[in-house]
Amino acid sequence: MLVKLDYKYNDEISIVHRINPVIKILCFFIYLLIVLLKFNSYLFILNIFIVFLLMLLSNVNILRYFKVIWKLKYIVIIMYAFMLHKQMKLISINVIVFEFLFTFLYMALIVYTTTKEDLGKGSARIISIFDFLNIGIKRISYFITNIFTLIIYLIEDFNSTIEMLEIKGIIYTHGTIIDKIKLVFKNIKKIYGYSKIKMNNRKFDMKYRLYNSKVKSKYKYRTRLNIFDIILLIVNIGMIVFYILKVR
Repeated sequence: MLVKLDYKYNDEISIVHRINPVIKILCFFIYLLIVLLKFNSYLFILNIFIVFLLMLLSNVNILRYFKVIWKLKYIVIIMYAFMLHKQMKLISINVIVFEFLFTFLYMALIVYTTTKEDLGKGSARIISIFDFLNIGIKRISYFITNIFTLIIYLIEDFNSTIEMLEIKGIIYTHGTIIDKIKLVFKNIKKIYGYSKIKMNNRKFDMKYRLYNSKVKSKYKYRTRLNIFDIILLIVNIGMIVFYILKVR
């Protein structure tokens, strides 16, 4: 039930679906900024709480979010093992792991509640705002987008490869962790090859995929902000102000 992970827009009616995609993306970057800045327990709790609250308000089946966590379980195990080996404090390890997991949950939240069309237009709007700096924002955005897309393709192709192996009698889910890691490394070249082909094909239709999605959102991309946009933006800006005044 938790094996397969999907990245499709969830056609629901919710407060989060109504939030402007520009605001969603900006608030996601503010989340990342707070994660990277000097740790503060109040900001940490509020940052995590906002993501969790948005998840509840999104009307997306909570199981879809659990799937995201489930897919990251081995990475989390490796993180714990590495940081314990470095003799880090357990509370510090938990903070890092929670921030890591909620980063992916935030990204999943945006994907589940925003069509590719609206997300593409929202991203283009943000890029155009900062493009006056003339530092190649579009190239940077394209590079970052490709990284996330490649990760998605790798996961999808990994799932497909596992399914093909199970058809041949190699049961992935019944093996030990060591067996699973060996299986991944044994097939990583094949998986990467499939993903590379998809990335090459993506170069030709990327400009169209973001703007011409067949899925139509109930809440089309707009320039005016509603009350939910303003509240979310004020809360996130408030956290930045709090950091500058109290933490820095």
